Amino acid sequence: MRPLEDYDISVKTGFLPSTPPLRRLSDPYFAPWEEMMDDFNGLLLAGKLREKVHKMPLLDHTQLKSVEEYRRAFLILCMVSHSYVWGKHETTSETLPSNLAIPWTSIADHLGLCPVVCHAAVVLWNYRLLDKEGPIDLSNLAALATYSGSLDESWFYLITTAIESSGAPCLSQITYAIDNIHQGKYGDLKQNLETIRTALANMNDDLKRMYEKCDPYVFYWKIRPYLAGWENMAEAGLPLGLIYEGVDALQYRRYAGGSAAQSSLIAALDVAFGVEHHRTGEKPSFIKAADLPNDRYTKLPATNPADEINNGAETPRTPPRFKRTNRNTFLRAMRKYMPRPHREFLEDLEEAANIRPYILQLEENDKNGNITAEELEIVKAYNECLHQLKLFRDKHVQIVTLYITQPGIRKNSKTDKVSQMFPQLGLARKLPSNAEVVRGTGGTNVMPFLKQSRDETADMKIRLNSDEQTKQEAGKQQQQQQQSQEESKASWSDWILRR
Repeated sequence: MRPLEDYDISVKTGFLPSTPPLRRLSDPYFAPWEEMMDDFNGLLLAGKLREKVHKMPLLDHTQLKSVEEYRRAFLILCMVSHSYVWGKHETTSETLPSNLAIPWTSIADHLGLCPVVCHAAVVLWNYRLLDKEGPIDLSNLAALATYSGSLDESWFYLITTAIESSGAPCLSQITYAIDNIHQGKYGDLKQNLETIRTALANMNDDLKRMYEKCDPYVFYWKIRPYLAGWENMAEAGLPLGLIYEGVDALQYRRYAGGSAAQSSLIAALDVAFGVEHHRTGEKPSFIKAADLPNDRYTKLPATNPADEINNGAETPRTPPRFKRTNRNTFLRAMRKYMPRPHREFLEDLEEAANIRPYILQLEENDKNGNITAEELEIVKAYNECLHQLKLFRDKHVQIVTLYITQPGIRKNSKTDKVSQMFPQLGLARKLPSNAEVVRGTGGTNVMPFLKQSRDETADMKIRLNSDEQTKQEAGKQQQQQQQSQEESKASWSDWILRR
């Protein structure tokens, strides 16, 4: 693999930029965009954002001079465009005007992204440090932009920014581990795995803090609608997708919205540890795929402009390059929403990853009875990493239940009245108590996907014969201790009776 810097990855900050994102575009040419952001939340609240957009000039994106400026521009256009489409208690717009659509699409192409809000926009490129010399953690972070203007939304993004920062050491350690396996430096490999385990534990600690300052009601009704894209969003008001005016000739495009599955960090950990993900419902222990709704993510769709408006026909797809572990259609599609260099890192990591093959060889050694103490420690360290990753996905399922599933079905007279008064709220709407589909902002049926991903992570743990022997011996020792305790009790009672 190439050095991490070639993939726009920092040894210190990981997938986060090595320097904090720009807070403004300094070129006066882009003043209309920055002025829009200055009044952004007020315009949306007053219902005047669309009117303001219509008066905004079409700017030439080629005037942007650096990747940092491109990222800032992409964030601005994500915020304005999604607010334009979903509105504030307004009818959803099926068309994005050309003064947003043309530069946004071109900037997205430059960054190797899709023109839609994504993890990179609101997490990687949407923070500032309160103390420029301080750490990238929750005690020193503020968000640059939010749709709702709420502290809850800032906290939601910053939790994930902190997770990316805590997980940054994993990336260099993964590459060191690959090299150490090649070179037979197994003592160093154990240290690599222990460092990754510690980083994963820190990521879990960050995720647990979501509840502190992000209220589930605020998230579901005020924040979540703007993070949705235009994929599988018929029930939210976009049955065909979105028209990017001036880009396509009245052609609908469908893109997923922001999703945790767009985190290159979690994807890299899956690849490094060989976590196998299958199509949702594929494994017999889960919901059968045939029982799921007709969801484009269960039917291997094209992920670019809408192609089902003509009698449901789909355009041919190029076979994916990803060869090893990633058979889940949704997860493969989410790589298109990652910055190009990060996607290339994952593709190269797919080819270079050798940690699980080595661990499987150690498992074979264990079956043959010739595994060393050092090798046992390596397998245990590997299992501990998987355990921490599984705990992370456990917590994610709990958060989705609390922040998405429960608010949607909970009986509440206030939200019922709001739904009646303002039926156009995108994803923010009441769901029947027996709803089989709870749509995530990424467009997929979220709970079956998340639960299967969690279980697939747990399935990767290595079960050693030596562990079973240890358990059996511990069980025997426990039985012996219980017997000795009972015997001592009996002898004591006999002694009392004899007296």
